[in-house]
This record gives sequence, structure tokens and C-alpha cells, in this order.
Amino acid sequence: MKVEIVVVGAGGGGAILGLALAQRGVSVLVLERQPGPPAALRGETIQPNGQRILDQLGILPALTPETVQAVQRFHFVGIGGERLCTMDYGMLPAPHNRALVALSSAVHHLILNRLSEQKSAQLWYGAEFQGLVQRDGKVGGVVVRRVGEDASSEIEARLVVGADGAGSLVRRALGVNADVHHYRHGYLIMLLPRPEGMQGEARYYVGRGEILGLFPAPGDRVVALYMVEADAVAAFKARGLGVFKRRVSEIDAAMVKPLESLTAWEQVGFLPCTRVRTDRWVAEGAALIGDAAHATNPHVSQGRMQAMADAMALVEVVMRCRETGDWSAAALSVYEQARRPQVAMLQRLADEQVLFWNAADPVRCFLRDRVFRGMDRNARLRYQAVAATAGLRSAPPLTWPDKLMAAGFLPDPRADEVPFLS
Repeated sequence: MKVEIVVVGAGGGGAILGLALAQRGVSVLVLERQPGPPAALRGETIQPNGQRILDQLGILPALTPETVQAVQRFHFVGIGGERLCTMDYGMLPAPHNRALVALSSAVHHLILNRLSEQKSAQLWYGAEFQGLVQRDGKVGGVVVRRVGEDASSEIEARLVVGADGAGSLVRRALGVNADVHHYRHGYLIMLLPRPEGMQGEARYYVGRGEILGLFPAPGDRVVALYMVEADAVAAFKARGLGVFKRRVSEIDAAMVKPLESLTAWEQVGFLPCTRVRTDRWVAEGAALIGDAAHATNPHVSQGRMQAMADAMALVEVVMRCRETGDWSAAALSVYEQARRPQVAMLQRLADEQVLFWNAADPVRCFLRDRVFRGMDRNARLRYQAVAATAGLRSAPPLTWPDKLMAAGFLPDPRADEVPFLS
């Protein structure tokens, strides 16, 4: 079998890449090892840069109130009740001047359905990647085994794309060096009835070594995230579900009634946090996108968005490669050069947020809260922070002078200015 492009992985980046290529008439095969579309109901924020991409692909107009909930403001609150800062997406240019909290599986199903409808696309579930086909030092396809088949088969392709996540097998087969960091903390995640009074506004509580995030979701529900140590989840659960529910209710009293629906730990998932840095994203006849190339801590709320941005950037390079017949690493590196600056900035920003937002010691907590309060009084800095989270900046949201201004150590004569995007 022969196709132009093989995409390994039908996740956030792989499905978008397959759809975008097929819409341009490129023959593409998307391989997914799972037996079917994801079934878990998990909340996810679609940032403005992701909305732009979904709009380009004709997906955004199909998102209904049953699948997405618009969120205008994100309130950062100190555990104990003091509001520290409010980030307002209304500061951004229309029409994508809001975040969308989605039930990710529902949105992803829509993308996969659109992919399946494309004449030049094939989507294989239950297809296990087993290796690369390499000839004369170049990747020329993949070896795959489908569920129910006794033998593996070779698929020839001009380009193989690894979109198979942080533990990417394609990355390993290419011999790409990866620095994989598992963060100390992850998050318990649950979908609950929405508390009274919470509409288009999210709440993010920060304390000493404690974080609770509440995000309004479609269907009068709320996505709740609670930070725990990744290697101590079992011990945390052993304390009892009642202890956990009481603590969440202490942080936000409005959660008392919604938490009545939480009756078993089986209703609670766990979201680990991983960072992946790689020395290269492309090879002769191959490329990596999304978490396979650069997983990022979810603090910046850009994981899936960056995979989607990778996909769209790679599509443009693929179209040029089709014209020239050049599928070399040098030709493909244009994609990496275009995308690396923003990814590197977001990874640094996420690590900075982990350092201060997850902090338990009083000094870092004091500085964190002081910066939040300072930004709440400074429209210029809030705008830059929101624009970065929205995926609309490649430069860091705050320079060192900006950080000193936010902390109140320097005056800011431009505090009331909301600049244009740079």
C-alpha cells in the first residue's frame, strides 16, 4: 500500500493534520492504536489560537452549546477567599476573544468524523505502529499491524509524521534525543454539576502547595482539577473520599452540593504532567508534532493548541515539498523553525508558573500573590499575559522589568495601555 503521508496517532495534532491535508487533496493515512475514538469525558480549554484553526477547518461553527461553554473571565483567588487577579479574554481582538471549555472527546469525535468523510483520507483504528521503513538513510514508510490481522504490513509514504504523544514510538524509532521530565504534581480531574452562580467565569484557587481549578463546562457542569503529588495518589485516596470532598468545600463553599454527586473514586481521573524537549523535530522523510516533539505542563493551557498549530504549519511545508519533490530534513526544517520559538517560550513560561503557582514555601507564595495583585492593577501586563495564554504571542508575556513592575518594585507609566499584538 502507498500513500503520500502517514500520520501515527489520531490525537489532537494527528487528527487535525490528517483533516487539513485531506481537505487539500493530499492522500493521508492516519493510524490510531486505540480500537476507536476516545470515550472519556474530559474538560479542556480551547484557546483563541485553537479556535482560529478550528474555524479554518470548518469545525468551529459546528460546536454547539452541548459541546463547548464560552468563558470570558478567569479569576485567580487565594485559598482563603481573596481575589488576586482577573484575566479577561474580552481584552483580545474579536471574534476569538473568549476561551471555550469543551468536552474534549465530543469535539475530538467531530474532528475524527470530518476526517473520515474526506475522500483522500483513511483512518485506521486498532493499528499498531511497529517500526519505520528506511531506505538509503531516509524514511519511506511504516510497518503496521492491525487488530485481527496475523501479519504486519508495510505502508509506503513520502512523509511519516509522529503524532503519538509524549512517549512517542516514532520518535524513538527515529533516534531523536528526548529530555522527558515528569513533574512532581499532577491533577485529580472530575466532571460535576455546576455550582449555582458560576456561568461564564472560571475560578483558579492557589494556596501553599495547593491548587483547585473550577471551569464551567457544557451541560451545566463544571470541570474540577485538584493538584496532588503524582507519586502519592494512592496514599491521597486512602485518606477517604469524604476528606477530599470536605477540603474542596472548604476552599469553595459553592461546591458542597455539586460534590454530593461524587460517590466513588472511579469518578475521578488523574492527569499527570510531563515536559518533553527534543533536539530535533524532523528527519529525512519524517517529522514530529505535538507532545511527541514538545510536551508542555498544562498550566499554560496550550498542549492541544500547540499540536494543532504544529499541524497547520506542517501542512504548509508539505504543500511546498509536494511541489519540489524534496522531503529532506532540510526542507522539512522550515516547519520546525517556524514553530520552535513559541513552543520554547511556552515551556519556559509553564516551568516558571510551576515554580510559583505550585509553591508551598511562604516566600514564593508571597511573591506569587504580590505579582497577581500587581497585574490586577495593570491592564498592559494583563493583556500580555492573556495574549500569551491565548496562543497569540511568541515572545514571553513579561520581560524582567515587567515582572518587577508587577511585583510593585518599579512604577509602570504605561499601566493603563492595552497595546496591539506584536
